[in-house]
Formats: sequence, C-alpha cells, structure tokens
Amino acid sequence: RQTVQAQGALVGVAQEELRDVQVSLTAELARTYFELRGAQEQLAVARQNAENQRRTFEVARVRAEAGRGSAFDTERAQAQLSITLASIPAHEAQVAAAQYRIGVLVGRPPAAVAAELDQAGQIPALPDTVSIGTPEAVVRGRPDVAAAERLAAAQGALVGAAKASYLPRITIGGSAGYAAPEFRAVGDQGTFRYAVGPVISWPLLNLGRVKAEVDVAAAREDAARLRYRGVVLAAMEDLEVTLSQYGAARRRLEQLQEASRASEHAAELALLRFTEGATDLLQVLDAQRTQLEAQDRLAQARIDAATAYAALYRAVGGR
Repeated sequence: RQTVQAQGALVGVAQEELRDVQVSLTAELARTYFELRGAQEQLAVARQNAENQRRTFEVARVRAEAGRGSAFDTERAQAQLSITLASIPAHEAQVAAAQYRIGVLVGRPPAAVAAELDQAGQIPALPDTVSIGTPEAVVRGRPDVAAAERLAAAQGALVGAAKASYLPRITIGGSAGYAAPEFRAVGDQGTFRYAVGPVISWPLLNLGRVKAEVDVAAAREDAARLRYRGVVLAAMEDLEVTLSQYGAARRRLEQLQEASRASEHAAELALLRFTEGATDLLQVLDAQRTQLEAQDRLAQARIDAATAYAALYRAVGGR
C-alpha cells in the first residue's frame, strides 16, 4: 500500500512540475510583452524628441541666416539632434528582439508575431498595491513548493515500503493439473489434481540487504525533506524581494511621471522664450535634453514596474 502511496505522490510531483513550467512560461511571456511595449514607448519618445530638436535646429539656422544667431548655436543644435537620432536604431533593435522572443514563447513564426505586434501599444495599467494574504499560505500554493513537499512524502512512503520487507509475507498459492501413471491416462476420470494453501516467505538470510535498502530510502527521505525546507526558504525570499521591488518600482514611477510632465513644460517654455529672443539656445538644448532623459526614464520605469509585477505573479505561484 505504501508503494502505491509513493507512486501517487510522484504523480503529484509531475503535475506540480508541469504547473510550475506553465506559470514560469506565462510570467516570461508577460515580462517580454511588457518589455516590447516599453521599448516601443522609448522608440516613440526618441522619435518625438528628435522631431522637437529638428524644429529647434531649424529655428537656430533661420536665426543665424538672419544675423540674429550664430553658427555655433546651429552646430550645437545639430549635434544634439544627431545624438538623439543615433539612439533610435538601438530602440528599434530592442523592439524587434522582443517581438521575436514572443514568437518563440508562443510557438509561432517570429515574423508573423512581429507583424501583429508592430503597432505600438501601452503597458497595461498596474495596481497601486497588491494584497496576497499571508506569505506562508502563498508560498505553500507555489507549484515548486508543492512539488518538493510531495516528493518528500513519496520518499517517506518508500521508507515504509522498504521496512515492510522485514516482515514475513503471507500469500495464497495454488496449483492444478493432471497426474496419471501413464501419459495416455492423462485426462481420465480421477487424474485431475489441485492444491491451494498459504505461502509464507521471510528474507531471514537477506536481512542485511533489507537494512541497506531501508537506509538508502531513509537517506533519500532526509535529502528530500532538506530540499523541501530549502525550496520553502527560497520561495519566501523570492516573495518578499519581488513585493519590495514592485513597491519601489511603483513609487519611482510616480516621481518620474511628475518629472516628465515638468520637463516637457519647461522645454516648451524654453523654446518659446528662445523664439522671442528672451533666452539663448543653450537653455533650450538643456531643457530638451532634460525632457528626453525624463521621458526615457519614465518609459523605463514603466517597464521596471510591469516586469516586477510579472515577477510577482511568478513568486505567488500564478495565483
């Protein structure tokens, strides 16, 4: 019976390992999708800022041609525009890599998936806070923890099965056939014989082998229980770390949203003042550089928050 229990527990281990793979695959797919949308946003930010800087360059060029500016201002505007344009191919490569990665994860031709996801989209809205219940209950629901627990139970059942070999085994045996003094008499009336009775077996001469098997099974049980405790501790750490990372990412995102809004307004004011001759080009270029950095960091913060949420999904076992 204990052998049957062990086999049932091992089936449970396989089922939990399959669920663990499914949860991991889902989390990886979500993470890659978030990275794709974030890379597309960063690409859009770079292109939009390049367009803004191109307009600034044109204003500087026109002012220089009219004698109200200098070639130095024009060259500085051109340099900043070129730097921004140089960042675009890297963002395009990140978009393509994420698209192809998604294709691999969903088991479809990467080119077909890339065509479907070519249109830029936003990262879905994320919750401000996450309520998961008690960490102990969450960890016990993780498939890797459940698999380790069932493996320990299976090894415990195998120890019981090995110890059962110390005991005598009683089985019912039987035989049937014909017995006759001559072969030609086989089958005649009275030649049919049968016997039924108990059969007792006891490995008295092999108790050393039985003890060795019990010791091996016990050692495997100890190893399985140690592994279970290690998996539980690692799962607790994973959960606490991902919760902390998600909370930190959300707070950083809120601050960068305000920074992006303020830098965009400052860049607009700087360009307006430069057009009216109230300030020099250096302030415009500095404001636009700050705007690009703030918007790019905001896009990266959205990626970080979303990927932290995907990691949290994995940490809670896909619940």
